[in-house]
Amino acid sequence: MKKPLLFTTAVLTLSLAACTETAEPAEGSKETSSLSLEEVYSQAIEKNNEIESVKSSAVLNQTVTMGSEDPVHTMSEIDMTIFNDPLVAHQINTTEMSGAAADEAASQSYTAESYMTENDFYMKDPTSGQWLKLPAEMTEQLMAVNESQTNPASELQTLETYLEDFSFEQDDDSFILTLNASGEKFSDMLTEQAGQFLPELEFGIPAETLFQNTTFEDVVYVITIDKETFYIESLDLDMTMNMEFAEQSLAIDQSLQSEYTDYNAIDELKVPQEVIDSAEEIDM
Repeated sequence: MKKPLLFTTAVLTLSLAACTETAEPAEGSKETSSLSLEEVYSQAIEKNNEIESVKSSAVLNQTVTMGSEDPVHTMSEIDMTIFNDPLVAHQINTTEMSGAAADEAASQSYTAESYMTENDFYMKDPTSGQWLKLPAEMTEQLMAVNESQTNPASELQTLETYLEDFSFEQDDDSFILTLNASGEKFSDMLTEQAGQFLPELEFGIPAETLFQNTTFEDVVYVITIDKETFYIESLDLDMTMNMEFAEQSLAIDQSLQSEYTDYNAIDELKVPQEVIDSAEEIDM
């Protein structure tokens, strides 16, 4: 009767030990730190929750294959400036799409610009150049989707439950945290994130239907944290999603590389008055 208890205690001890171990130095590293993973993670969350402003740049490569149809490839470059008190975010997103679903020429590109505040979301129509003001319910949804970019600590908080599963390394300047999040253990968390970022996938498929039979493969997070400031320097994510619905299959291969710079270097950010005055309110 004691064996299960002893086994559970041993597993718990190993998990706690993993969180308190210091980072393995990369080859050639000279400046090493004795901080544990738990200490680094805690300080990173605290510091990144206190930021006043930051710039982020991200590159998202995505391939969507539906059934036997030709895959659709999308590459987006996303540049964002965030000011937190009060919240204002300015984003420029340049997207290139190729594949059967893009258009008649099987390729297209466009640039979208937007401003987001706590109450409003303004988006520039990439075709007409007209500024649009989205309704309040859409603003709330977009704020939830963009939280990981407007608050770098949000991703750390999401993954904190799996702290014992991280590998922990360091070089002279940074801590490198890597999480292999494939497997049943991570499915609920990944499904929730996928539902936020891909609520409809532009296929007209409700999220509750789309993610009913979904598996995640080759999911790897790599987070780099500055040793001096504990600010997040970069966050990369690779993953594959496989879905089955209505006897149809859908596969999404995604690679995201995000960098964060210019922490607390922005004095002020406002939605330009000409954007507010010219924006056309739309109903969704």
